[in-house]
Amino acid sequence: MAAPEQVYGAPELFAADMQKVINAGEHSDICFVVGEDREKIYAHKIILAARCEVFRAMFAEQAKSPAKTQRPGKDNSMLLVLPDVRPTVFLAVLEHIYTNSCRLSQTVVVDVLASGVEYGLDGLVDCCTKFLLSNVSMDTVCEAIQAAVTYKQEELRDELMAFVEGNTRDVFKSAQFAELSEESLAFILGSDKLQAEEAEIYEAVKEWGTVNMVINQSTLKESLQEVIQHIRFPMLSQEVLTMLEKENERETVIPVNLISKAWKYHATKSADPNDASFRKRGL
Repeated sequence: MAAPEQVYGAPELFAADMQKVINAGEHSDICFVVGEDREKIYAHKIILAARCEVFRAMFAEQAKSPAKTQRPGKDNSMLLVLPDVRPTVFLAVLEHIYTNSCRLSQTVVVDVLASGVEYGLDGLVDCCTKFLLSNVSMDTVCEAIQAAVTYKQEELRDELMAFVEGNTRDVFKSAQFAELSEESLAFILGSDKLQAEEAEIYEAVKEWGTVNMVINQSTLKESLQEVIQHIRFPMLSQEVLTMLEKENERETVIPVNLISKAWKYHATKSADPNDASFRKRGL
């Protein structure tokens, strides 16, 4: 006798029905108090536990506790406070848990991605990845690549990096470039495929440092210390090196050993093949 065959109905109809019970107080047995304004969002533990291992573990731990937090007027219901997440973000997380889909916008996608990583929801992370890639532009790529670096989404990071490499000058001139973290900027500067001269890259990084030194109330040298090692000073012309050396005498921004290394290369043309500093970009 043949084994029964699994036959699926239309997923859109199931998702539409499940959409109706998101944040519906009727039959709910858990209430999340979300965000600074303490907005109440209702859900169902059995659905959350079935779809998310983090929630399953959380509820199991709660069950071991002799005292349960009750929601007024509802017996056997649980109250959980989430002060650090926006309601719109948490509702997107719930929508994915209930319907295996979610509505995303540029204003929430990075935070939803963070929540997807936090809750171990790989499907939600994939949805955010697809959204970020399909909406990549000069205005969004810096925020997107920073999210990819921060949350260790390597495939997303590398695909976004291809956009940066193909539009290097415009990305470096964008307003969002100054908002990159040190880690994200260092990753970008590690690329051999940036389509810009090294002198242009240095000036962009210096401008990034100037903005961040104001924000962090530091010196330019302190602001640049984690990223300046990724500038390929040996690839600069002797004229540019001379100019930078004079500027450095007035205000030390570039470590002296990096300038010395560049001059030594120009004198000897000897380079360590394993040292990225000696590789010309735009490969």
